[in-house]
Order: sequence, then C-alpha cells, then structure tokens
Amino acid sequence: MLPLMAAWLSILDGPNRGPVWTVLAVATGQTFAIVWCRRFPLTVLIVVMALETVLIVADAEIFVAFLVAASALGTWGKPLQQRIGLTIGLSLLAGGMVLSIGGGSPTVFAMVGITSVALMFVGFWMSGRLGARQRTRIRELEAARAEIERRAAERERALLARELHDILNHSVTTMVLDATAAAETGSADETRRTLERVARTGRNSLAELRRLLGVLRRSASAADHDPLIVPPGLDQIEALVSAVPGPPITVIREGNEGPVDASISHAAYRVIQESLTNVIKHAGPVATTVSLSFTADHLSVSVTNARSTRTPGPGTGMGLIGMRERVSLVGGSLTAGPRPDGGFEVRAVLPTRSAECSA
Repeated sequence: MLPLMAAWLSILDGPNRGPVWTVLAVATGQTFAIVWCRRFPLTVLIVVMALETVLIVADAEIFVAFLVAASALGTWGKPLQQRIGLTIGLSLLAGGMVLSIGGGSPTVFAMVGITSVALMFVGFWMSGRLGARQRTRIRELEAARAEIERRAAERERALLARELHDILNHSVTTMVLDATAAAETGSADETRRTLERVARTGRNSLAELRRLLGVLRRSASAADHDPLIVPPGLDQIEALVSAVPGPPITVIREGNEGPVDASISHAAYRVIQESLTNVIKHAGPVATTVSLSFTADHLSVSVTNARSTRTPGPGTGMGLIGMRERVSLVGGSLTAGPRPDGGFEVRAVLPTRSAECSA
C-alpha cells in the first residue's frame, strides 16, 4: 500500500506531477509486485525499477516502491541476487545522472537528487541486510537453546534411569537374599526379623520411587502428588548398612565431617549402595569395610571387601559405569579394581563443596 499512498500524496501535491491515471496505474502495479518480494526479491526489484522508469519519463517519480524493493532484496535475496540487484539499481541511477547532465537540466540539483536516491537505495538495502542477519542470529540462538533444553532433558532422563537402577537393584537384591536366608534357617525369630528387614527395605524403596515419580510429575499441581522426599545422603549410611543382609560391614569415618552439598552427599550414598549390592551379588557374605574420609577439600569414599571363595558371576559392568558417571557429574573421580589380597575396592573422591558456601 505504500506506493499507492505515495502516489496519492504526489497527486495532491500539485497539478504538475504527471498524468494522474498513469501515476495511479504504476503505483498499483508496484504495490502488487511488492507482495511477491519475499519469494522473488530480485525479480520484484527489476519490475519496480521498470515501472519507476515509466514514472520518470512521465515526470512523476515517487521512488517509494524502489526503496522498499531494495530493503526486501537485502532481507530475502541470496548473495548472487543481491549483487545483481545492487549492480542494476546503481547502474540505472548512474545512467539517469548521465542523461540528466547531458539533457541540459539543472546539473547540481539533478546530481544531488540522484545521489540522494542512490544513498537511500544502498541504505535501505543495508537495513534489510542487517535485519536478515538479526533474524538469522535469533534463529541460531533459538536452535541453541532448544539443543540445550534437549540435552538437559536427556541428562534428566539418564539421572532418573540411574536412580531407578540403584533403587531397584539394591532393594530387590537385598530382599531376595533376606528371603533366601529366612527359608534356609527355619527359625521363627530369625524369620520374623528377616521379614521386618524385607518390609523396611520395601518401604524405603517405595519412598524413593515416590520421590522419583514426584520429579516426573513436577509440572502437575501440588495437590496431585505428595511433597518430594529428600534424597538419601551421608546421614543414612548406617541405616543402609544395617539393612544389608549377610556380610559383616564396618563403617569408618575419619576427619572433620562438616556440611556438604546435597548432590555430593547423595552421590556418596549411591556409590556405597551400589558397591554393597555388588559385594552381595558377586562376593557373597564376606567382611566389608565402608570408609568415609573428610578433608578440607575432598570426601573420599571407599568400599572394600575381603577375598571371596565364590567364583564371581559375569556382570554387565553397568553398575560401575553408572557410578562413574554419577561421580563425574558432581566433579569427582571413581576407581574400581581388585586388591593385592584378593579382595575388591571401589573408591570415589568427591569435592566437599560446603552447603553454606554454595547457598
């Protein structure tokens, strides 16, 4: 609509602005041409320049559509199209300047007028080009944000899968061994204590599963689910050890135990839990030591079991991979391997970022 509005203003400006119907017809043609500037920017520019030439011959130039087409060329044109369009546009203006000088018209005014149009032509093209670059940058940032969100979602799913693996692997292994031991002993008192341990392990596992379900449903309203349960940490190591059937387990704490980030505490808990599960599955009822060593900068967690007479069964290695990934996520390191005395040791070194300092 801009060419038509400019045409009407040109007509209303005075009677010496060219034939009225010619001006309106050309402005209408330019208006329809500009509609296609996004798909055919170079073609639209050439059509608009041709129609503008008709107006110049009729002594009724308006140049509005010409500048709009230049901006569209900078915005939507391909590099080759832009070079061709700029060459054609500037060549046409240069030719008009030569003709105006040779025709005996006021040279200074003609040169100033055509130079001004040329500068505006280049300026509108640059404006469109800058706008295109801005939109391209915005699309790149949106794509980068989407990629970050996708990776965050994948990491969240991986963490939840690891949590489910730890919970189910440990609790189910513990309950199976407890039930097997109860079936072999036949003592009523021992069976009762075993069933109590099985029930306690099941309740704890259900509580942690509810916590994970709460994370999965965190977008729902608070009335739809129970509040999230605090993930287990270092203060629950003794309870974890007491729930493990079979092997005698000794817990040793060394150093000054201060406040630790919840993520560090939870990672240490999971390392101990997975290590004890592996001891039960592969080594059997052997003496095991859980050591927690606190320093100013690090927390060292180790789970060491004595040599077993049982032939270890084949494992998938996923437990160690999961522990290593979990520890690396919080900035720590994990090593695992056989000891010289025939036992096995899992050791994790975690940074002790104080909960008070990180708050």
